[in-house]
Amino acid sequence: MQARSDAFVRTVTLTKRGNPSAHLGRALVKGTAVPGRHQVTVSGTGCGRWVAGATLTVVSPAKTVKGKVIARTGLKVRQQPNSDSAVTGFFRSGEVIDLTCRKMGQPVGGNRTWYQVSMPKGYVAARYVKPAGPVPQCR
Repeated sequence: MQARSDAFVRTVTLTKRGNPSAHLGRALVKGTAVPGRHQVTVSGTGCGRWVAGATLTVVSPAKTVKGKVIARTGLKVRQQPNSDSAVTGFFRSGEVIDLTCRKMGQPVGGNRTWYQVSMPKGYVAARYVKPAGPVPQCR
C-alpha cells in the first residue's frame, strides 16, 4: 500500500486468506507522517479493526511543473495520449495547469509528447502547453 504524505484518508483493498478474500477499508495517514514505512491499522466494513499484514509506505507528494495553455481555443484533456481518446475535461486558453509527467503518444503538430494532468485526470498535447520547467518522464 502507498499513500501520499498529504493524504488523510484513502480507500484501500485489503486481501487475506479465506472467505471473503478481500475487504474494502480506509487507511488513515496522519498529515504529520514523514515519508517512510509505517505499520497501519485499518478499519472498514466487514473487517473490524486490525493491523494490515503489509506496511504502509508514505511517499512525498508528487512534484508538479506548472504549464500555461497556449492554444487559442482552449485544450481538451484526453483519457489517453492521443486525439482519438475520450475527452475527460477542458482547460481555457491562458490557464495555468499542473503537469505531472510526460509520455510519448500520437503526434500533434509534429510533437509526440503529451503531459499527464491529475485534475481532471488525463493527458494534454504538449504542442499546446508551455511548461515552466522540465517535466519528468512518466513511470
